[in-house]
Amino acid sequence: MSDIQRILILLIVIAAIVTSGCTQPVPPPQQAGGKGPNPPPEETRAALQQVLDAGIHTTGIPGAVVEVAAPKWTWNSAAGNASPITGEKAQPGMRFLIASTSKTFTSVAIQKLAEEKKLSLDDPIDRWLPADLVQKIPNARIITVRQLLDHTSGIADYNEISIILREYQNPDIPATYKDAMWQGINESPLYLPGTNYTYSNVNYILLTLIIDNASGVPYEDYVTRNIFVPVGMNDTFIMETNHIPGPHMTATQRGENDTFVDFSNLYVQFDRGAGDIVSTTADLNRFHRALREGKLISKSSFAAMEKPTPQSREQGYGLGYMTTFNAAANLTLQGHGGGYPGSFTLWDYLPEQDTYVTLNLNSADMSTENLKTVRTAFLMYLKNGTSP
Repeated sequence: MSDIQRILILLIVIAAIVTSGCTQPVPPPQQAGGKGPNPPPEETRAALQQVLDAGIHTTGIPGAVVEVAAPKWTWNSAAGNASPITGEKAQPGMRFLIASTSKTFTSVAIQKLAEEKKLSLDDPIDRWLPADLVQKIPNARIITVRQLLDHTSGIADYNEISIILREYQNPDIPATYKDAMWQGINESPLYLPGTNYTYSNVNYILLTLIIDNASGVPYEDYVTRNIFVPVGMNDTFIMETNHIPGPHMTATQRGENDTFVDFSNLYVQFDRGAGDIVSTTADLNRFHRALREGKLISKSSFAAMEKPTPQSREQGYGLGYMTTFNAAANLTLQGHGGGYPGSFTLWDYLPEQDTYVTLNLNSADMSTENLKTVRTAFLMYLKNGTSP
């Protein structure tokens, strides 16, 4: 097994735990995007920075960017290196691959189409997918749109290791969403729809095809026009090339002999609707607040999104949105994580504090404990060290 294969296998495991058309013009990154325009008190700011710096130092993670948006203040900061290869410093406002956090955007697009009466969450998927595709999907006539959203369809996932390894070895040849989609479909069904839960990116690839059909425009256009633009997410776009423009966190992972492998310049077209968005901490907090405050979809639609399906059990998975409990900090968390080789996004809302936290780490050094260390330190400080 090669060094790259070994890294990918471990990273996909970590990513699974983290998650337990047209491209917008790309302007310079903007700064803090929380509701409270004011910075935190100096004592709080210094303490938060110390938590971040200590987390990076303790875990050996090269770098991080973070925004905490509390009711009365917003803190946007960074620590370490954006690239451990070049030594470029991490800076607030840098872009990064958000990976599976993209699924919440796809779910919101589906909710909007349902509110517009262009589809129903209880429609069978054969109503919206091409006939030749329907013929190849087991149980397509009884799987519903809702079951794609909550991962109870019984459709298998693609082999992410094989796809990323192929792209890494051939960086100019993108794997398409059809490549990934057919991998999962060919391994299906895992069970009868609605009887179990299996997290599968292929569910969300199929949802983009439903968005294409129901909206009459490509998924990329629909999400841009109906989510990115209204929320003011000027640094957010769907990645359709193999390069993140402008200042960004590299997706790097430690290899052998203290070297680093860079996964930043790969196409993510294979993850259409499941993990293909680039954003910033400020933009993701803007989106999260707009979503929770009913500015994108109705509060009843969001309530359905955040209600976990019983089949997901401790994963707390609803319709592209998760509710979990961090025992170490004794806090409920709501949101959706995202893991891509060398880039891990933690996107949380803390109901007890009415606070939004978006954190991106550019390497987990192949350890879920490192992710937990940095995240939990922030959560514990926000709960016990300050009263937003």
